[in-house]
Amino acid sequence: MTRILVTTDGSDLGHLALTHARALAAALHAELTVLCVQLDPGVALAGEFGYLPPAEPAEVAEQKRAMETALQARVPGARVRVELAGGRAIAQAISDIARDEGAALIVMSTHGRSGLGRMLLGSVAQAVACCAPVPVMLVRAGHTPPQWLTPPFMAELQTGGNLQG
Repeated sequence: MTRILVTTDGSDLGHLALTHARALAAALHAELTVLCVQLDPGVALAGEFGYLPPAEPAEVAEQKRAMETALQARVPGARVRVELAGGRAIAQAISDIARDEGAALIVMSTHGRSGLGRMLLGSVAQAVACCAPVPVMLVRAGHTPPQWLTPPFMAELQTGGNLQG
């Protein structure tokens, strides 16, 4: 069966990617894996303040469980995975997990930054698109899934019905 990997950071924009991925998975009868790759707090803070001891394993495990529970409630029936990655390793982690999971497609949101914003903040979406082993579908703010992803349209397409309206 086809598997779609959707990434989210828990933001509204990340949830928009979930909406698109769920519609696509339903239309294609594909399995959906929801992935949340969080920046390892120790790595993030160490970059700003020097060395900080790593977070307690029990605390990290509890945070991961809480995020997995929240995502599972939001996307019932999907496989949910939460991982920690350091800094710019997030894009590589997404690509590696897509390969490991056997995903045929990665769906993720993008802030659509350009110019100075992208230069200063970077673009995880751009980095994933460059190194991913499979195609990447990027979702921008304000976009809803297109009509062709709706179940009635897909049913018409599969039965050879009239798609004119």
